[in-house]
Amino acid sequence: MVTERIKDLKQEIVRLKDSLAQGEQEIVKLKESNLFLETLFDGISEEILVIDQNFIIQDVNKVFLKRHGLKKEDVLGKKCHKIAYQSDVPCDFGGQICPLEKAKKTGQRVEVTHYRESKGGELEELIHIMYPLSPEGKAPTCFVEITWDVTEYQNLIRKLKASEKKFKAILDTATDAILSIDEGQKIILFNNAAQQIFGYSRGEVIGKDLNILIPSQYGDHHRFVKRFLDTRTPKAIGRTLSLTALRKNGEEFPIELGLSHHQMKDGITFTAIIRDVSMQKQLERKVLQSERLAAVGQTVAHVAHEIRNPLMIIGGFSNQIRESLTDYKARRKLDMILDEVSRLEKLVANISDFTKEYKLVKRLADINSVIRDVLKIMGEIYSSEKHELTAGLHPNLKEINCDPDKLKQVFMNIIANGIEAMEDGGTITINTQEWHNGVEIRITDEGIGISDEDLLRIFEPFYTTRERGSGLGLSISYKIVAAHKGDIWAVSMPGEGTTFVIRLPAG
Repeated sequence: MVTERIKDLKQEIVRLKDSLAQGEQEIVKLKESNLFLETLFDGISEEILVIDQNFIIQDVNKVFLKRHGLKKEDVLGKKCHKIAYQSDVPCDFGGQICPLEKAKKTGQRVEVTHYRESKGGELEELIHIMYPLSPEGKAPTCFVEITWDVTEYQNLIRKLKASEKKFKAILDTATDAILSIDEGQKIILFNNAAQQIFGYSRGEVIGKDLNILIPSQYGDHHRFVKRFLDTRTPKAIGRTLSLTALRKNGEEFPIELGLSHHQMKDGITFTAIIRDVSMQKQLERKVLQSERLAAVGQTVAHVAHEIRNPLMIIGGFSNQIRESLTDYKARRKLDMILDEVSRLEKLVANISDFTKEYKLVKRLADINSVIRDVLKIMGEIYSSEKHELTAGLHPNLKEINCDPDKLKQVFMNIIANGIEAMEDGGTITINTQEWHNGVEIRITDEGIGISDEDLLRIFEPFYTTRERGSGLGLSISYKIVAAHKGDIWAVSMPGEGTTFVIRLPAG
C-alpha cells in the first residue's frame, strides 16, 4: 500500500518536473517574442503611441521619446494630447476630428494629415494613422497611433512637380520641334513647335511610327536605331543631320536634326531636336541668286550699251538698201536681216529692263483684278481649245500697295512659260490667298516640270531650257517682285508640273 503510494508520488513529481520544464520553455519563447516585438517597436523610424480610449498613454517607442525629448516614465499614464501638443483638450487637426474619437466610433483605421512647426521653426507635414485593437466581437479598448513625417517626401514631390512644370514650359516654348521615340520607333513625345512645323496634333502622332514624319526614303531611321541597339555605337548621335521631312499636307521640306539617347528603366529613348530650314534654304538661294544677278548685270549693261548703236546703224542702212532694190530675192534676204535686227533690238530692250533699277509706280490695287486682266489678255493670245486658264481667287482679298502694270508683266511671263511647257496642252491654275500682312499668288501648270538643278538657275539672266527664248523673262520677274520687297520661288518635280509662288507685302 505504502509502496504504491510512493510510486504515485514519484510519477507526480516527474509530471510536475516536465510541466515546469515546458513552462520554462514557453517563458523563454515569450521573452524571445517580446524581445522581437520590442526591437521591432523601437526600430521603426516612425513615432508609435499606444493609448487607451481615455487618451491615456500605455506605451511609446524610442522615436517618439527622442522627438519630444522625454523619458518613458515621463509619458506613461499621461494624456496623449498633453504630452504631444501641451493641450488640455483632444487635438484639433485643422478642423479635422481627433483620430482617436473617430476610431472609437467607427472601429476602423483612421488617417489624418496636419502640419506642425519643428524646433527649428520649419513647417513639418505629418500623417497620423490610428489603428483600433479590439478582441474578437468586442469594442476596441486600446489604440495604436503611427505618426509618419512626410515633409521630406512631400518636398521631393513638390520639387519633382516644379521641375516637370519647368521642363514642360521649356519644351512647349521651344521654337524647334522636339520629339522622342522608343526602341520600337514609336513617337512618345511631341512638343508644340513640332505640331506647328509638321501640321499634326499631338494626339495624331503619339504612338505612331516615325515614318509618318520622316519616311524611310528620306532617312532610314529603322536601320540606324537597330544598328545602335546592336552595337551601342552612336555614329549619328552628336552630329547635325540634313534630311527631308514630310508635313501632314504632303509637303516635303528640308530639316536639320540633332539626336541624343537616354537609357531609361524600360529601355532606350531617342530624342530629336528638329529645325525647319525651309526659310534658311530659300534665303541661301535668294542670296546666291542676287549675287549672280549682280555679277551678270554689270556685264550685261555694258554689252547692251555696246550693241544698241551698231544695231541701229545696221537696221537703218538695211532699210535704205531694201528700198533701193528691185530684185525680189535680194529684198527677201534684207527682210530676214531686218527681222533679226528687230529681234535683237527687243532682246537689248529686255536687257535694259533687266539691268535698270525698277522705279515702281505704286498705288492701292486689287490683285484679283490684276489677275483677271492678265487672264483676259492671255486668253486672247493662246488657243482655248488646247490650253485652259482657271482661277481660284480669294473672295475677300485686301488691296495692297503695288505697281499693277509691273506685276502684270510678272504674271504674263510665268503663264507664258507654263503654256510653253505644256506642248500637248493642259491647264494653268492661278490661286490667291491671304498671307500674313499681304497676299500669296500660286501659278501652277501641268507641264514637264523642272529638275532640281534647273530650279537653282531659273532666275539667272539668259538661262533657258527652251529652244527659243532669251532667258530674261524670269530674271525680270524676279527683279520686279524683289522691288516690291516680296519673294518668288518655284516648286517642281520633273513630269509633275511646276508651281510658282509669289508673296507680296501689303505696303
